[in-house]
Amino acid sequence: MATFPLLKPKGVFRVIHTADWHLGKPLADLDRTEEFRRFLAFLLETVLATETDALVVAGDVFDCATPPQSAVRLYFDFLAALYHRTRCVAVVTAGNHDSPSHLDAPRDLLNALRVRVVAALEPDRSGMLIPLPSPENPALVVAAVPFLRERDLRTGRMGQSAEEIERDLREGLRCRYEEMAEAARPWRERGVPILATGHLTALGASTSESEREIHVGGLGKIGADAFSGAFAYVALGHLHRPQAVGGMAHIRYSGSPIALSFSEAADTKELRILDFAAGGLVANGAIPIPQSRCLVALRLPQADWEKQLRDFVPPPSALPPWVEVVIEGASRTGDLYKEIQGAAEGRPFQVIKVTAEYAGAAAALGLGDAAAQEEAENLLSDPKAVFRRRVEQEAGLDAASRAALEIAFAELYERHLEGG
Repeated sequence: MATFPLLKPKGVFRVIHTADWHLGKPLADLDRTEEFRRFLAFLLETVLATETDALVVAGDVFDCATPPQSAVRLYFDFLAALYHRTRCVAVVTAGNHDSPSHLDAPRDLLNALRVRVVAALEPDRSGMLIPLPSPENPALVVAAVPFLRERDLRTGRMGQSAEEIERDLREGLRCRYEEMAEAARPWRERGVPILATGHLTALGASTSESEREIHVGGLGKIGADAFSGAFAYVALGHLHRPQAVGGMAHIRYSGSPIALSFSEAADTKELRILDFAAGGLVANGAIPIPQSRCLVALRLPQADWEKQLRDFVPPPSALPPWVEVVIEGASRTGDLYKEIQGAAEGRPFQVIKVTAEYAGAAAALGLGDAAAQEEAENLLSDPKAVFRRRVEQEAGLDAASRAALEIAFAELYERHLEGG
């Protein structure tokens, strides 16, 4: 299924799978609204050109629970344009970065625009099944599973070990997907294929620097065997590199649409495009996403970094490229950041991050300590990570007590997000 026919064959139901937009996310302190706007324009034109019937967004629409208004405007403008210019239905699920209450608030309004939002686990699993294009004439059913929080998966108990917590999380995830498969059984018996969504971490998958841990201590990773064979395709979000899970071509991360950190600079970003017919998945391919701004991670030796920086020609892009310069074997004298900024002045790119590697150690320089800034922003955008960092500073706590405190805080924070 590697070759994909962009001209839609007769009788198929076509779906685009995307995730991890992270609207509103900056890089260091630099705004990326224009990059997100260009991606959404490309997505809209792709829906039109490929005659796509349904768009599935598998979580992390926004980068934080209270996104800036510029990000919210991008989201609503895109959904309005999708409604006015196409016949495409959108299914949007919440990720770990999204506030369920924020994403769910306009649900009734968005229903009128052919947008179905599932922000949290519903007690009646059948309510999370979305037959498309309609219940009367279904070509596909989406089992819309959002990010599943701790309380959706397990009941915490004092004194549990990390191994017990991990076992409970994995079993909880497996059970939720089995419940969805069972709820969808009447549709399958009618010959309707099922597409399940998920926002989680899979075992063995390749990560990048821009993802935060979903569950306490990074526990709860699951393998491809956790998903029922009842699903014709599993559309995953959370990891930013496009990839299949466990060698299974039908269980996939679409990845993020733009490089969200320099660790993703070399990644090829894509949309997954899927055709369903005759009760199953008949085509499964990728559409590369053009990057309006290149991110370049440039490693230069101390000995001749000036010449190499002078000779560096960035890849072409619509917006000026942003560059991270890593100086290998740096000396500890001089203001390296100012020197590199001076050498890059007038060039067709902007150096936004400089890191000096001193004999195996690294230190970030300039832009108010750009790497440290980025780390702090990633930390401060995740209250659970801030709490975890604070708990780690308490020398008198054992591992079980720390885990219990983190779980309690996570539950309180999730209730706050949902307005509880």
